[in-house]
Amino acid sequence: MNHSEIDSDPRVTVRNGTYEGLHLSTFNQDAFLGIPYAQNAGGQNRFRIPQALNQTWSNTRLAKNYSDACPDNNPSADAIYGMSENCLSINLVRPAGLDATVKLPVMLWIHGGSYQVGTSGLARYNLSYIVQRSVEMGRPIIGASIKYRKGGWGNMFSIEIQGSGNANIALRDMRQALAWVSENVAAFGGDPECVTIWGESSGSFAVGQLLLTYGGRTDGLFHRSIQESGSAATAWYNGTEWYQPIYNDIVSKVNCSGAIDTLACLRTVPYETIYPHLNSSTLINGGPGWYPTVDGDIIPMYPTEALRSGKFAAAVPHLYGTNSDEGTDNAPPNSVINTDNDLFAYLHGSTGFDLPSLAVRRIMELYPDDPTAGIPLNTGTERFAEHGYQYKRVAAILGDVFYHAPRRDDAMSYTKYASGESKTYTYRFNTRAWVNETNATFTDTTGSFAPEYKGVAHASEIAFVFNNPDWVGQWAGYGELTDLMSELWINFAYDGNPNGGLNGSYVVDESYDAVTQTLGTVNVTVLKRPFWPAYDQDERGLNLVLQTKGQGGCYVEPDTYRLEGRQYLSSWARRRHV
Repeated sequence: MNHSEIDSDPRVTVRNGTYEGLHLSTFNQDAFLGIPYAQNAGGQNRFRIPQALNQTWSNTRLAKNYSDACPDNNPSADAIYGMSENCLSINLVRPAGLDATVKLPVMLWIHGGSYQVGTSGLARYNLSYIVQRSVEMGRPIIGASIKYRKGGWGNMFSIEIQGSGNANIALRDMRQALAWVSENVAAFGGDPECVTIWGESSGSFAVGQLLLTYGGRTDGLFHRSIQESGSAATAWYNGTEWYQPIYNDIVSKVNCSGAIDTLACLRTVPYETIYPHLNSSTLINGGPGWYPTVDGDIIPMYPTEALRSGKFAAAVPHLYGTNSDEGTDNAPPNSVINTDNDLFAYLHGSTGFDLPSLAVRRIMELYPDDPTAGIPLNTGTERFAEHGYQYKRVAAILGDVFYHAPRRDDAMSYTKYASGESKTYTYRFNTRAWVNETNATFTDTTGSFAPEYKGVAHASEIAFVFNNPDWVGQWAGYGELTDLMSELWINFAYDGNPNGGLNGSYVVDESYDAVTQTLGTVNVTVLKRPFWPAYDQDERGLNLVLQTKGQGGCYVEPDTYRLEGRQYLSSWARRRHV
């Protein structure tokens, strides 16, 4: 947020009391930052489901700064505003000067970070630009983002955790945040009956998981879903066999082994003492870190089982997609995949697939060592051999395992069981990001294209959706594409359909040149754009390919790329655990 120009700071009274936020003159917006949606998660609330706020006050409390980030092992990036267990908070950004009778759609962002790291206060998640874009369109929204417990703090599991009813705390934090929104967002000018949950990477996993919690109960907490690069079926679902030794090891290291109730003992351990032991890199049995588990309660069954049997929120419309070259972020580094034997060993023993030898051999047949068919796309016979002679082959497999195959499988279930007016709209994002080539971060505004070997990598679309000019870059066509994408996302938040318009006044067209339309007495700039068909308008499934005009422009494709491989990988998804 830009806090440099502040006047007439706004106040809002919610159920617990009154908050004073910030007026952002640069954007003509009001921001309310770091508002608690649950109690402090430290002390007796550690490893406990979120506890609702139970205090009221008569004075005015300030909501002018982001709260502490929830603990993780990446404080250099995530602790810009502090880091502690007192972190369960929400940020809201709204257009200033709202009519008291207006109730705006709410887009609630759930950040990614592999469920291990990340926070909502990062500059790349600045909500001001997408809110500004919504006002330019004449379809204003309220932007919101939340913090939730990650890693072992939010996904610790053991018989003690399971037996006490405290599994899957991260997802429970998210539902608690949504309950706060349901109770309080009207005071900010938001519509509690029009809330879109929206996330990327593990935030997208979470959106998918929220759709199937308690067998598909939404409890009226959300009404649309946007998933960017991640499925409920992407992550591992390990059980006590894998987690119990980790839990026991932590208990031992903090001297709680002799306690009658080891979980209660863990709640008495000082934060500074327990913090180093909840780092995923210190796990005694390796593996991917802490993720949600099938607990028979909030996650009653494997996501693939829930999706294929229709036990999810079937009345919710979905906007859902992946980036062309997702797998380049998952391909193992250091040139380790050079031969067929290297690839077999990696798939069979190193990634937690739990696949038998015959299945690994079949995957290798479906993904032959052909660099012209590998990832990143459209790079011909180039192998990027410094990253492994079969780098493009393994990148194709892993991108499909974690992202492209689950996305297709989910979309098929969403459309099969859709109820009411709910539709599913899928995309493939195909424009390389603006990054710093040295460290592949999004902080260098004088940067360059993502390295060719990364291609249209995981997270490339974020800046475009947020409409953030500092992170999109200045190349020809990038501004048009970010305006287009943010428009589609905002339309979806209004209508459950990205093709919506201001009172239906948008023109469906093959191009998306900027045009000016008069809407009432206000002149606004909107975009012509390609029509985005629902996924099931063709029996093969349909994606909208999102790319700049310099690349040929957006177009619709059948969802048939690497079809046999993706289908086969989806059939084995349930077996993929550590």
